[in-house]
Amino acid sequence: MKKIILFKIGSKDAQLPRLVGAFLIIISVLMLIQSGAVMFDSWSAVKEFNSCVDKAYSISGDVVGLDAILSELKYQDCKNSLYQITGAQVVGGKTFLTSRQFWTAFATPVSIFFAWSIIFLFALFLFNSAAIVVPVEQIVLEQEIILKKKKK
Repeated sequence: MKKIILFKIGSKDAQLPRLVGAFLIIISVLMLIQSGAVMFDSWSAVKEFNSCVDKAYSISGDVVGLDAILSELKYQDCKNSLYQITGAQVVGGKTFLTSRQFWTAFATPVSIFFAWSIIFLFALFLFNSAAIVVPVEQIVLEQEIILKKKKK
């Protein structure tokens, strides 16, 4: 005869999984909103980087030296804003993003958004279950062992 030891979390009186699920739902919804905003900001920053650089180098001025300084300052501003929003850096004197930089700058916020989506689904699972039962150990009782020895 086998006996299974169960570990039960929650009961009719104390619904701990529902409480944890409710808190996780609130946290994950807030983080989904925040990560969605970061995702859209990073998309617009990556998409607009090339036009920002084009605008930086299309400055027209009377003095050639001042024109070059203003262009470089605007280019550095484009690079800094891209780095602050997405964490992607443009190497040295390059004035464009490579396709790898483009996708890695955008893929990080998207993956964070999907991770919070998974946590939200797990929170819904916890919220909809009143009790969680996990089998911990299976014990074989002595009577069964004795019967097996007698049959041999």
